[in-house]
Amino acid sequence: MGRTFIHASRIRQTARKRKHHSKFKTLINLLENNAYKIESSKPLHNGKLYKYWKNRRHLFSKIDTSPIYMTDELWFSVTPERIACFLTNFVKACMPNAERILDVFCGGGGNTIQFAMQFPYVYGVDYSIDHIYCTAKNAQSYGVDDRIWLKRGSWKKLVSKNKLSKVKYDCVFGSPPWGGPEYLKNDVYDLEHNLMPMGITKLLKSFLKLSPNVIMFLPRNSDLSQLSRATRKILGPFAKCKVLYVKENGYMKGIFCMWGECFFNYEPVSEENNLMEVCSENEEHSREEEHESTKANRDNGIDIYKLDG
Repeated sequence: MGRTFIHASRIRQTARKRKHHSKFKTLINLLENNAYKIESSKPLHNGKLYKYWKNRRHLFSKIDTSPIYMTDELWFSVTPERIACFLTNFVKACMPNAERILDVFCGGGGNTIQFAMQFPYVYGVDYSIDHIYCTAKNAQSYGVDDRIWLKRGSWKKLVSKNKLSKVKYDCVFGSPPWGGPEYLKNDVYDLEHNLMPMGITKLLKSFLKLSPNVIMFLPRNSDLSQLSRATRKILGPFAKCKVLYVKENGYMKGIFCMWGECFFNYEPVSEENNLMEVCSENEEHSREEEHESTKANRDNGIDIYKLDG
């Protein structure tokens, strides 16, 4: 979609100006048909998505009062709003002077929107024109489209051709595709072979090219030894990755993996929201016994915390 980002508040005008390009023709059709708009009171036609539809208000709290747009894929890939809100507040606390956040694989805008609540410049990238469209429309419903710039493209190509390097990002966040609900079929998720569009080592390296401060949202059953090896291979033998285990309503949703001094130096000063609990040594050992296949400790470069959102 060109060499520049598209401002979310002007996506219709931009599409019309570039209507001769095939991708913009698709975007115009989506806009004209008001595609993917969710009717919150009506269950989806796809019965396989029913369990996600039941939790629709956890994904977007405004789904009953404002237009929300979702493809079938987005139902199981959008970050729940409460988790996205926590992450944004955490990044803001760690980086109070930050201005520019890059959200890779922005999907339907769950994280992008929450970042825009706190930061003046938020950039979203996704391979799907449908997802770019949904992010723009959802951002409008949340009143933050004036802070969001969007770009459609393959992450591999965008990085290899330096399409994103003109902007200096304070932090790069990414929730890469896990392969859909199938990711839970294996006890341990292989971050090098199953993560898309590339393994954890290459993906981390590509993120670090754009900012020293990186966060990824990864499967709860991720192989932490792979995470440790990738961290040390790229950043050195004494480098560490901070891992937050994310729960919502008692269910483990995934892990936030963080690289960057600002995230390690931050210590929560308040427990007002009761959103983070730093595990004691005994609690860490207990979790390692429970999840023996993915165990990791400080000796192999990973600091483990518990986030109960």
